[in-house]
Amino acid sequence: MQKYRLLVTDVDGTLLDHNSKLTELNKRALMDCIKNGIDVTIATGKTIDSIMFITRELGLTLPQITMSGAAIVTPEGKVLDVINFPSQFYLEFIRNVRSKGYEPTIATVDGKIYCREYSENMKHIINAGENIIKVDDIESDFFIKNVVSISVPISAADPMDAYIRKTFSSILQVVRSGEYFFDILNLEASKGNALKKLIKSLNIKKEEVVSFGDSPNDISLFKESGYKIAVKNSFPELIEIADIVADGNYNSGLGKIIYARIL
Repeated sequence: MQKYRLLVTDVDGTLLDHNSKLTELNKRALMDCIKNGIDVTIATGKTIDSIMFITRELGLTLPQITMSGAAIVTPEGKVLDVINFPSQFYLEFIRNVRSKGYEPTIATVDGKIYCREYSENMKHIINAGENIIKVDDIESDFFIKNVVSISVPISAADPMDAYIRKTFSSILQVVRSGEYFFDILNLEASKGNALKKLIKSLNIKKEEVVSFGDSPNDISLFKESGYKIAVKNSFPELIEIADIVADGNYNSGLGKIIYARIL
């Protein structure tokens, strides 16, 4: 059996159950990985603040991949690497989205999330453990210079999804990280690119990395991993490229497959 040195897992829809809880089986499996010499890192579209309860509960020590790969952060919240949203496209994107009646959220390097006006679909972001701060002006120089990612809380069926992809995908990274999590970032920002940087710093080979995911933003993560595991509830495009499919996040699929195939 291949000896892995690093396990990387997505959070919502993968590590956590449908109630955004870390199940006892998943927790025990990851802690047993660490005891057996397999380090654990989280790779999520979320901010570091909203996953600190996980890093603390598991006692994680390695850098964590947050904001869909735009920021690599220590478990304590210190930013080690960040790829900002391209300032030259910031106002164009924000104004375009708002002119069509949609309210985006914007996230800065410190993990804080802001909006100009609340929208109904932002409840999905809040329910995932994030805090959204309402401000009067999201077009200020501060935000132009410091925003890392922009999200538009819409489903894939919303016409705005296709519009944003068609209009901006040549100049910006457009990726879905969940049913209502639609992220727009720098073209250089991805979970895969962040993982590539991390394994280089740890002197780990790609073949020694096992990764878990469920969403399209995990595709780049899989491409930089030796063993790719999708949970049963994953988007079809991720299942297609996975080496194996585990049980769903609602049935502790991550923990089950760790004991069956990793340890």
